[in-house]
Amino acid sequence: EGDQATHWVERAALLTPIAKSFATDCGVDVASLGIQVHGGMGYIEETGAARYLRDARIAPIYEGTNGIQAIDLVLRKLPLSQGAQVRTFIGELRDIAQRVESLNAPGFGSTAERLNASIDDLQASTDWLLEAQAAGRVAQALAGATPYQRLFGLVLTGAYLAKGALVASEDGSGDKRVSLCRFAAENMLSETAALKDRVIGGAESLEAARIVLA
Repeated sequence: EGDQATHWVERAALLTPIAKSFATDCGVDVASLGIQVHGGMGYIEETGAARYLRDARIAPIYEGTNGIQAIDLVLRKLPLSQGAQVRTFIGELRDIAQRVESLNAPGFGSTAERLNASIDDLQASTDWLLEAQAAGRVAQALAGATPYQRLFGLVLTGAYLAKGALVASEDGSGDKRVSLCRFAAENMLSETAALKDRVIGGAESLEAARIVLA
């Protein structure tokens, strides 16, 4: 019972910075898109669209800025139980992808392939960050913290939409959920490969840019 309690406390701790940052960043993106859709009418005050963006913009700042959340995720949450917590969780995400692959339903399109690839990106990035910290390369790990946090959020989006679609498919109500899951996998998860490259290979260029701009 004590081990189970520790497990779920750590799981909540791991997911908290991801949930906060990803949701609030999405809120800003959606509010900004709302202005774009309305065109010039969205920019002026009469429609109210601009107010949504102003209101949404504070969310990535308060309750711990999303940059601070990324630092917390990488330095404090990934090392929980010597990295076992995050690795176990990634294994659970792989199980979801394998269930989609085993179902082999046409409606899912390339969801399984895209989800597996994005989980590979998450695994590689996680391993690199844990190894960098263990070797004392904390600055390099921190350089990849923000892209890693977004990468994790995207993978969770794809995995949990797939999990919901699988459940809905079993009870015969899955068409809408499967379509939403497929859209996320085929339109959002392609970003994870670039984010992985930023996590693993971006530290040197970031340091070079800092020197130039100093």
